[in-house]
Amino acid sequence: MSLLDTPLATRTHAAAEAICDRLADPDRVTLRDGVGPQALGAGALGIALLHLERARTSHGDPAIAHTWMRRITAVAVNASTPANLYNGAPAVAFALAATTVDGRYERARQHLHGQVQAITARRLDLAHQRIDAGVPGAFHEYSALSGLAGLGAYLLGIEPDADLTAEVLRYFVRLTEPLCIDGTLVPGWWVDHDPHLKRTEECAAGHVNFGAAHGIPGALTCLALALRAGVTVPGQIQAIEHICTWYESWQQPEGWWPQWITLPEQRARVTLQHGPGRPSWCYGTPGITRALQLAAIALGDTARQHAAEDTLLRCVRDEYQLNRLGDAGLCHGNAGLYRIVQRATADSRTPELSTFAPLYLERLLEQHDTKEDGFLDGAAGIALVLTEAGMIGSTGSSWDAGLQLNPMRRAG
Repeated sequence: MSLLDTPLATRTHAAAEAICDRLADPDRVTLRDGVGPQALGAGALGIALLHLERARTSHGDPAIAHTWMRRITAVAVNASTPANLYNGAPAVAFALAATTVDGRYERARQHLHGQVQAITARRLDLAHQRIDAGVPGAFHEYSALSGLAGLGAYLLGIEPDADLTAEVLRYFVRLTEPLCIDGTLVPGWWVDHDPHLKRTEECAAGHVNFGAAHGIPGALTCLALALRAGVTVPGQIQAIEHICTWYESWQQPEGWWPQWITLPEQRARVTLQHGPGRPSWCYGTPGITRALQLAAIALGDTARQHAAEDTLLRCVRDEYQLNRLGDAGLCHGNAGLYRIVQRATADSRTPELSTFAPLYLERLLEQHDTKEDGFLDGAAGIALVLTEAGMIGSTGSSWDAGLQLNPMRRAG
């Protein structure tokens, strides 16, 4: 079902086409310095994902996608242990599995999948060793961008019944067990660095992060989507409920959450943050509420689902928060907000949400210019959103599983 009137649909289509035309030739696109081709967030792979998805949906030319894929695979694919959904073998495997339009990459995809399995197994071993030692971890262990949440989202879509997928879910259950830091009980996903991966005086004992990019929402979404698909492990429901309760305990009266809290704040049970941040996917209320909505649906908890949707509704009605969005990208801009509202509306028990999607599409069309060309912060992500703008319900797309906004499903 389309939300778009003809003039808005025409403008949206034209904006998407203009971006795709500009990103058609790899020799004419300048990517961020120092970013490798297999980086999904800011590298060539994000642009290939755009063209693969456009070809899959008959909006674009498969030859353009194949040209970008040749550029990406001209160097050896990184299959080292730190590789993740946004870099290296898992990133390329995700792009091919989510969007492939013909069978030409099937052998490559199978080979990459084997590498993802090996990477995930090694990372699980390291994670359990860390938990056994009773010390805090780091973003790269569990997060959506660089950790096991991203890998878990991929595996849940490709081989939901595999032992390895279950092992990832068991790890997430274990991750919810509390840690003791300097005599204070903290969530098991507490990290030993600050939000910028440094050790600063403010975060001398580390911090716990609330955002969808670096916090526990990625693991929560994996646990919830698995439960919804009938993939279960012991303690899974309790882990989902534990995370939801933790968010409920830190939600502020106006509906927002802190971006993070430090050990003194944990002890005082009070955040020093004075008001809501920008309404983004990465750190803001929209990214958190989508995870909580999916968790509530999986639990069959209509009260929690209403609460999550009401919180999102309060956020998208708040001009103060909306005016804090400074760019158009997926990560912390208008494209991300629009896509979250679009996905949340499709599952919503709150009809009012649907009235906001056209308003945010207008905002995106007014502010869709960007200096970046990649997936997370740039034009490729914006074009993916614009290509599916106005649709409610299933479009068969899995590219936003990279943001854990929806289940990963293999194309084809």
